[in-house]
Amino acid sequence: MKKIAIATVLTGTLFLTACSGESTEQQLNEILEATFEEEADYREVQSELQSREQNEQELFESIMALTKEQQAEVEEKSQEAIASADERLELLATERESMQGAAEEFTEIGQLIEETEDETLQADLEALKAQMDERFAKHGEFTDAYQALVERQKELYAMVAEEEMDLATLQEKTDEVNEQNELVQQAVTAFNEQTEQFNELKNETIEKMNAENE
Repeated sequence: MKKIAIATVLTGTLFLTACSGESTEQQLNEILEATFEEEADYREVQSELQSREQNEQELFESIMALTKEQQAEVEEKSQEAIASADERLELLATERESMQGAAEEFTEIGQLIEETEDETLQADLEALKAQMDERFAKHGEFTDAYQALVERQKELYAMVAEEEMDLATLQEKTDEVNEQNELVQQAVTAFNEQTEQFNELKNETIEKMNAENE
């Protein structure tokens, strides 16, 4: 089972040139900062998820190295791995909730787009919105795939503790886990790419705004 790469996070504070009144630039800045803050829990759980993934991998390898004469130890380690997987599902729920909160904050850009009179700037903001919406969608695909992976891993952890489990059935379940892990890796890559593209587009938009204000 390959380790899952931690997804790239949205870059935070913007640096816009100061201007009088509640400008479009300032409003955009506030929306993006609020969105970034809502993603705090998402960022915080990443290291914990990675730590548990690594621990479970080590547990699984140690279980497979045990013999039938060590069944009690096999069962103990199996339950430990399942408990760790359940904790990952809780962390995933926290991550999902954090990103949903961020998505709700970001909907404020819709009102900003409506109020923007400059057609070029309006088009830039619409492009920014579309890119971020796609990013949130890709994160949803990742969490769905990751949850399915954890459920399959839990099944595998339980199976290795069954005394009469045959190797062919165990290999079949292992193959399922590995196949699902590949889907997770693809989802992570897609989410990372969307995040990078959003950050690039955001920076370009800010540069254009600042140039117009000079």
